[in-house]
Amino acid sequence: MITSKIVTQTWQRMSQTSVERAPKLVEQMKDEQPVALSFLLHLDDLPFNQYEQELLFYIGLVVWQIMKQSEQQLYKVTGKKLRKAEELNVEILERLASSGESEFMESAQLLIRTHAEPEVLRYIVEAIMEEAEEEPGFQEANKGLAFIHLKILLDAFVNSLRPRPRLVA
Repeated sequence: MITSKIVTQTWQRMSQTSVERAPKLVEQMKDEQPVALSFLLHLDDLPFNQYEQELLFYIGLVVWQIMKQSEQQLYKVTGKKLRKAEELNVEILERLASSGESEFMESAQLLIRTHAEPEVLRYIVEAIMEEAEEEPGFQEANKGLAFIHLKILLDAFVNSLRPRPRLVA
């Protein structure tokens, strides 16, 4: 399980990533996690505005970097694993899509307590709920939708973890 310390360190490192380094990071994700990258890039048909799409993409990149810090080996997310994660989250999506902020937070807290990677899921919730003066954040109506899409991505990453191969001397 990934600790809150690893989550915080990774998030802080990512927040200091220069604009020049960003394309290299995306290229690295294209090589290591092409299905996950495609998932993040193809959210255009959802009601997110441009800022929200960029924020979703950024949070997805951070989640990927956090998951790479796992004690287990992160293998490539397959289309099958992503579809399975989507199917398992459909019911949650339907509930959260119509919920208010307090109901969303209650549902999110329950999911965090029972998730395989609670600290990573907590980061997702905090990133979605964060409101900064200089940036608009997610529209209220889109927070549940953003959460579930990032949870799908996280679940697909979790399902792609396996014990690291042992080195033979």
